[in-house]
Amino acid sequence: MKSRSILLLSVLSALVLLGFQVLSPSSAFTLTAVVDIKPETLNVNMNGRWITVFLSLSEDYNVSDIDPSTILLENMFKAEWTSIENGVMILKFDALGLTDYLLLKLYHMGAARTQITLVIQGELKSGGHFIGSDTITVMNPSQKT
Repeated sequence: MKSRSILLLSVLSALVLLGFQVLSPSSAFTLTAVVDIKPETLNVNMNGRWITVFLSLSEDYNVSDIDPSTILLENMFKAEWTSIENGVMILKFDALGLTDYLLLKLYHMGAARTQITLVIQGELKSGGHFIGSDTITVMNPSQKT
């Protein structure tokens, strides 16, 4: 009986020291998302209202498993609008904020045109995570190289 108590105490102590990582849902899993961003070539001086992201999940998961309120593009932009059609989540991001962000990236690169990979991530309702990316061409015709 005493040896069982010592064993139980040792196991519980180990869990405490590990920060309960074994029981934590955040350590569950991360899925890879398939991402397609439109437009594929983005003029930062555009007058458009939306940047559209088409998102699907690999493996045996459905986009309806995603908690839309957790989705972030570039770890800072929330979707203004979401919809699910034919197993694909369609997200609309405000073009003004995103183009300002991309214009700043172009400026720091000293480029008038370059390819930039944008990352989107979020959480599933079950506690897992997803992450995906797409590379688009970004250009600023008014900048001289």
